[in-house]
Amino acid sequence: MEDKTEEKTSPVDTIVAILIAVVVTVGAIVAWRASLADDAAGDADYGGLRAAVNAEETRAINYVNAYESYGIYVNYWRNSRLAQLLETDLETATDEDAVLLYDQVSVANDLADANRTLLETRFLNRDGSYSVQRQMGEMWADAAKEKDLEYEAQFKEADALRDKTKKLLIAFMVLTIAPVFFSLVESVSGRVKYLMVALGALFMVIGTVAAVLIDLGKM
Repeated sequence: MEDKTEEKTSPVDTIVAILIAVVVTVGAIVAWRASLADDAAGDADYGGLRAAVNAEETRAINYVNAYESYGIYVNYWRNSRLAQLLETDLETATDEDAVLLYDQVSVANDLADANRTLLETRFLNRDGSYSVQRQMGEMWADAAKEKDLEYEAQFKEADALRDKTKKLLIAFMVLTIAPVFFSLVESVSGRVKYLMVALGALFMVIGTVAAVLIDLGKM
């Protein structure tokens, strides 16, 4: 009669198998979250680059338009001032010179009036000077309503997401240490077996908690 020995699975082995399954699942989730963060960082970089191009294009267009308006203001001011000076000369001019001066005053006033119709009068200061910066600021605000110009915030977000990705990968690496200790359980005995289980569980908990805190932005 043959004796049949039935091998019974040790409770420790069962626990280790469960822990391995858990750590593998958690590791997969952490890797997935790191991948999502990396993709989001790429999207933020692209958005920031596009916004930077928009900002530079808008700045260049605004500069040209604002100084074109300023050129109109300069012409208006020059012709207005010329008309005033000629009118002063009229007071002391001879009759012959007065006819010529009167024609010049008329031309200067006509040119000043023509420039005034093209002038952005709302950008005139109280002292009569022209505020180029205020005009550029208004044009920038109008452009910002139509397209994205805030590239700095998006680049900052991309950097934060890349930092999050790195931290999640570190947490993932900590998690990968746990299976190493779990796999050593079968090759040792006695108290060392429980030590391996404890060390594996410790790294699993540390990696899991770190990953959760990182994903929530707490770390």
